[in-house]
Amino acid sequence: MYYKVNLFDLDFISARNHEAFLEQLMDYQNHPDYHQKLPFVVTPNADQIIKLDKPQNRTLKEQLSQALFILPDGESIILFSLLVRKPLQARLTGSDLFPLLWQRAKQKQEKILVIVSEERVGIKLKQNYENIVYYTPPFFQLDSVEFDKICTDNLDIIKKFKPKYVIIGVGFPKQELLGLALHAKLQAEQVDSPLFLLLGASAEFYVGIKKRAPRFLQKIGLEWLHRVWLEPRRMWKRYLLGGVFLFILYIKEFRKAAAKTKSAAKSNLA
Repeated sequence: MYYKVNLFDLDFISARNHEAFLEQLMDYQNHPDYHQKLPFVVTPNADQIIKLDKPQNRTLKEQLSQALFILPDGESIILFSLLVRKPLQARLTGSDLFPLLWQRAKQKQEKILVIVSEERVGIKLKQNYENIVYYTPPFFQLDSVEFDKICTDNLDIIKKFKPKYVIIGVGFPKQELLGLALHAKLQAEQVDSPLFLLLGASAEFYVGIKKRAPRFLQKIGLEWLHRVWLEPRRMWKRYLLGGVFLFILYIKEFRKAAAKTKSAAKSNLA
C-alpha cells in the first residue's frame, strides 16, 4: 500500500518500497487517475526540485506535477518531509526501480523503447533483453532542429514498435522535455501513449557502466558523498550552492506548511 504526500507542489508517493506500487505502475492503463494525469514516472531529487522552482521552469513543473507516479529520489526530501510532519516513508530511486521493472517486463515479454545517451548502454541492454529498441540521440539543444528530428525519429519508433514503456535517460531537463514533447505528439495523432519513465542514469547503473555508491552509503542517505568523491570538480559546486538554494526552498515550504496548520486551527476554533 502507498499514499501520496504533497511537498513543493508535487504529489510524492509515500511507500516502504517499490514493490508497494510496482504492479499498479505496470498496469498503468487501469490506474484510477489514468485519464486525468500524464502517463509518466518522474523521480525528482533535491537538485531537480531547486531547478523546477525557478521561474523559467514554472510550466515544466506544472506539467510534471501531473505525472501518475512521482517518486522522492533524495534523502534530504525524506528528512524535510519529517520536519514538516508530512512524512514520506522511504526514498524511492529510479535506479532501484529500473531493475525491478526491467526484470518484470522481461518475464512478461513486454516491449520497451530505451532512449539513452551512449550507444554502448543500448547495446548492453539489447544483449540482456531482445524485445527492446534503443535509440541514442546526438548531442542536442532543446530549441534546435536536432531536437525536432529526435522527436520525429522516436515518434516513428513508438508508432511502429508499439512499446509499453519508454525509458528516457538523457539527463534533466532534456529527458523531461523530450518525454512531454513525444506524449503531446502522440495525443495530437490520437495514438495510445506508452508509460514514459524519466530515469536519468539508471540504465548506465544497471549495465555497470556507472557505479553506484556502496549499499551502506545508500542506506544512510550518503550516496551524494560517493558522487562528490568520484566527480569532485563537478559535484562540489552543485552540492554547495544547491544546499544554499535548497535551504531557502525548505524555509518557503516550511512556512507554507505552518500557514496551513494555522489556518486549519482557526477553522476548528470557529
